[in-house]
Amino acid sequence: MNLRVALLVLLVGVGTVATAPMTAAQPSSSDSVSVAGEPEEIDADETRLDISLQEDGSAEWSVEFWVRLDDTESTEAFESIRDDIDEDPDAYTDQFADRIDDTVATAVSATDREMSAEEFTVDTARQSFGAEYGVVRYTFKWHGFAAVDGDELHAGDAIEGLYLDDETRLSISRPDAYHLVSVGPEPDDERDRTVIWHGSETDFVSGEPRVVVSTGGTGLGVTAIGAAALLVVVVGVGAAWWYRTRTPVSTQSDDSPSHPSAEASETTPSTTAAGTDATPDPRDDLLSNEEQVLRLLEEYDGRMKQQAVVEELGWTDAKTSKVISSLREDGDLESFRLGRENVLSLPTDDGASDAAADSVQNG
Repeated sequence: MNLRVALLVLLVGVGTVATAPMTAAQPSSSDSVSVAGEPEEIDADETRLDISLQEDGSAEWSVEFWVRLDDTESTEAFESIRDDIDEDPDAYTDQFADRIDDTVATAVSATDREMSAEEFTVDTARQSFGAEYGVVRYTFKWHGFAAVDGDELHAGDAIEGLYLDDETRLSISRPDAYHLVSVGPEPDDERDRTVIWHGSETDFVSGEPRVVVSTGGTGLGVTAIGAAALLVVVVGVGAAWWYRTRTPVSTQSDDSPSHPSAEASETTPSTTAAGTDATPDPRDDLLSNEEQVLRLLEEYDGRMKQQAVVEELGWTDAKTSKVISSLREDGDLESFRLGRENVLSLPTDDGASDAAADSVQNG
């Protein structure tokens, strides 16, 4: 079993949280975990893999399964899990530890580096972020996760090619006093010494994810990243100011651009003035998040890059990804990959959609 497959098995195997102690467990035909007796299960709405690098190359892992408690059935099922874990946590950590040990063994073969996992725990909590969630959290320590090279830590080879589905995110944080030297692929978000990838936007390939941090000098990598971040902020603020002070298209001179981001987009936006009755301004706070995205797509004649949505609306990558995922699930939006970017489009018939994608990819 190669490393990518081992990690996929780990995620699929524990992505469904069993609500009773494990006895003679085996995967079911649906790749979820079966238990003796009545196999009650909860499918996680979101999975968070958080890795905290330590100076000796080990990593503190947290694997969280978030279940939205939006009805009586899901709430009662989560409370059943919570009670079972409180009564017999070993029934949960033992099986989880077996899966992690298999994954670590595969990583040892792939990296030729000594590794081990220990200190497994499990607990539950309830969190409120607009909606109510039940959280099942596993933690453990992975020794040898990162390679130590002088004053640098090289992390990622132990989970090379990790598969993230649309509801899974991965974060890797660095120790205090360490700065980021390089990272690949480009993270979807970065905050507080942490780089974050969302499965809805990232597909890891060979050699990814890759994170190098160091206690040495600032280095070119950090300087370049800082300059790039500053450029994004300056451009974003400038674009936001421009939109709030621009003159309606109908009053512009012939030499004025019809849209500030026309050169940055694969498509040319509609020439209808934003804010008219025909096309409400997508930046109107009275519109819902979903309506703002759809209005913006209409301005762009039905197709634009996801990153352009971030810049146009002044949202974070995470917020934009969440809104777009909701629209895609409701069938109000389609998307496809163009290199490392997502291209969004309003729904069309299959033939037209395929033709549009081919046109962008070949054009």
